[in-house]
Amino acid sequence: MFLIRHFLLLLTVFCSTTAPFAQNDIQVLGDAVFTTSELSEGAAVTYLIRFQNTGTDTAYQVIVRDTLDPRLDMQTFQMIGASHAYELVLDDSNIARWYFDEIYLPDSTSGGSNSIGFILFTIRLKPFLAPGQTILNHSCITFNQTNTTCTNSAIVWVDANADTGEPEREQNLQIVPNPNYGNFEVRAAAPANNNAGAHPAEWWITDMSGKVVWDGHAKDMAAATVQVWLERPAPGLYLLWVKDRHRLQARQFAVVR
Repeated sequence: MFLIRHFLLLLTVFCSTTAPFAQNDIQVLGDAVFTTSELSEGAAVTYLIRFQNTGTDTAYQVIVRDTLDPRLDMQTFQMIGASHAYELVLDDSNIARWYFDEIYLPDSTSGGSNSIGFILFTIRLKPFLAPGQTILNHSCITFNQTNTTCTNSAIVWVDANADTGEPEREQNLQIVPNPNYGNFEVRAAAPANNNAGAHPAEWWITDMSGKVVWDGHAKDMAAATVQVWLERPAPGLYLLWVKDRHRLQARQFAVVR
């Protein structure tokens, strides 16, 4: 079971960093396999939705619609970030809608990476789900109220036989300053009650097309302070990824001129 869990994590990392960018897709960031004990402790799923204007003209409005499975707790829905200004509407039918009005998203031919947008959010699974269940999630994106395309389905699996050892606690990651000019520090501090000890971590940075623009490592994740110098970065949004043992975290930051 550990091998399956580890394989799913590696697959997520591979798709996020090296695979060609699928114009409209959804991914689970980090672990996609949860034990029943993790559910009872409030385990959350992190979803990344990416969209791209592959039409022939500028998209003035983009609407993203995600009908969330009822086994996901809408009361715990929390936005992490998005590429553009938006209005979020949540209703009682477990439907989330993001309205990107006056987004002026250029087409992919003329705009390149500027034609890409994203949404990043977390939501908890409801406790006491039975082992063996799978939860699928996909979203649909409408450009200029005329062209609608839907993503793949991201899969979350509930399994009773996965590793049920002491849960690892997320590191508190900070990018300072944010926004920045491509020169910044990544600071990581473990929670006060985390006694897991020192362990290494891998770091990398991607633009919103998934291209890796920086990578590195730290010997001690809990005490790490990493100085990052990006060489002539283009202004825009980037994602910092940190793989710590069997967990994956992502942080958004902006580079300005």
